[in-house]
Amino acid sequence: MPRGQADKTGPEECDAVALLNLINSCDHFVVDRRKVTEVIKCRNDIMHSSEMKVSSVWLRDFQMKIQNFLNEFKNIPEIVAVYSQIEQLLTSDWAVYIPEEDQRDGCDTGVYLSESQVNEIEMELLKEKLQELYLQVKEQEVLPEEILNQLEVVKEFLRNNEDLRNGLTEDMQKLDSLRQQHLKPDSKEPGVQTPEGKA
Repeated sequence: MPRGQADKTGPEECDAVALLNLINSCDHFVVDRRKVTEVIKCRNDIMHSSEMKVSSVWLRDFQMKIQNFLNEFKNIPEIVAVYSQIEQLLTSDWAVYIPEEDQRDGCDTGVYLSESQVNEIEMELLKEKLQELYLQVKEQEVLPEEILNQLEVVKEFLRNNEDLRNGLTEDMQKLDSLRQQHLKPDSKEPGVQTPEGKA
């Protein structure tokens, strides 16, 4: 299994990223690799978006790519069994509506997610983003500025979304702890005077 997933024994123990990478790299899956790559690219687009927002056009494109990808597994009964649930999720109206401030900007399909369903999906996406950041930090000897910037964007987003912040406290603490380990100076940096270097 790719990227820190070697101890997983089945697909139910893996996240979407690990499964997509496994499907893409394992010869046991007879699928069109381009379809897998397109889904991975969409997933990366949203997970690495600094604003954590996507357009309606992007969502429609993502829906088409997911459906094309799922068609590769139409001979698997478990996929067929949940296909209608996936279809319902993909065709849901994800437009944000703020009462008394604006008009709904999505298409009206008559399929709506409850507030708790949206919250659950947001929570899963953020957990996945934090896990990805954690793995990036863990794999680096020195913490790249890009990862620090991504972490700050997520922290700022969570400061403004208390309901999500409360559910991700443990994940953020784990990431902060690892980040602090990487920020500790292991060697002398140029231009930094140590006490024994003073005259």
